[in-house]
This record gives sequence, C-alpha cells and structure tokens, in this order.
Amino acid sequence: VLRAVQVVVDEGLARPWLVGRASVIHARIEKLGLRLQPGRDFDIVNIDDDTRYRGFWQAYHHMMDRRGVTEQFAKIEMRRRLTLISTMLLHKGEVDGMICGTWGSTASHLQHVDAVIGKRPGVKTLACMNGLVLPGRQVFLVDTHVNYDPTAEQLAEITILAAEEMRRFGLQPKAALLSHSNFGSSDQPSAIKMRQT
Repeated sequence: VLRAVQVVVDEGLARPWLVGRASVIHARIEKLGLRLQPGRDFDIVNIDDDTRYRGFWQAYHHMMDRRGVTEQFAKIEMRRRLTLISTMLLHKGEVDGMICGTWGSTASHLQHVDAVIGKRPGVKTLACMNGLVLPGRQVFLVDTHVNYDPTAEQLAEITILAAEEMRRFGLQPKAALLSHSNFGSSDQPSAIKMRQT
C-alpha cells in the first residue's frame, strides 16, 4: 500500500490520508526506503491519538445503536477497524474517497461501508468493480466476489450502476454478461438468468 501511496504522491494524483498507528506507518516507510514525509506528502489519522475519535464513535453509535451496538463497542471498533474509521472520514466529508481491503474479507469491509455510507436511494445491491488499465483500452470487471448468486434483477442493477461509473471516467460502456452459454447454446439456470438480465 505504501508503494502505491508513493506513486500517488509522485504523480500528483491526490493527497493521501493514511489511517493507522503513526509509529507503524513511519517504520514501514523507512523499511521500504520511500521518500514519503507526513505533513508534506500525506496526512495521518493516528488511531492512537486523533481529535476526531470522540465524534466518530458517537456518530457510529448513533447510527448503529438500534442494531445492538453499545457505546463501549462503538469506542472499541472505532479504534481498531481501519475501514470503519475511513468510512467515517468519508461520511463526514473529510476525504473524497477511500481504498480499503488490503487484508480481511470483502464482506467484513462492506459491512462497515454499508453501515456508515450506505447505498444511494433506490439502489438495493452492493457490488464491487475492478478496473484494469491495459495497453489501448480499459476493462472493468464487476461483482466478481461480492454476490454469490445474484438474481437477474440484481445483475441488471449492478450492470447499470457499473455503466454509470464508467461514464464518470469518461468511458462509453459496453457490457458483456458472462455465463457458460454461448449465444443461447445452453438452457442451464445460469445461462437463462443472463438472458433474463
């Protein structure tokens, strides 16, 4: 992750905020021999000492108290769940986007994203999109690891949402829905679902 941050800084793409323990971040930068300097190249949200902590755990508790999250649990989670802290930064408008998931399961990260950020009004399905920048073209793969067996309606919604995101990148979307069928050569349930989609 820190090597990616170095590229982001070198290319002038963004001013990153790193969430974690400041001492660990400093040690890893040194170990990797990177040129990154806090304050100059990036900001640190130090989970051991951040003035936003109280406001963050209180906001999280308020969002989740009807789902069984106690004050004590909200305090603990807001210290140890980096994705939760990052979603709160996004929710509060302090950052414009976030990257998470370098370790742990997708479901554990999406749980925090859904709880704090939620879905856009009218959207029912969470899904992920991965982008590949290839020589001469870009390819986006959608929902390869979130929804195990989505319905035709969910697939249609996911495809429409992915197309919207591609347009935000200035790309004209063309969708290919994949199953083991080749233009109607199979009547297996997955092939029928793709035709319905």
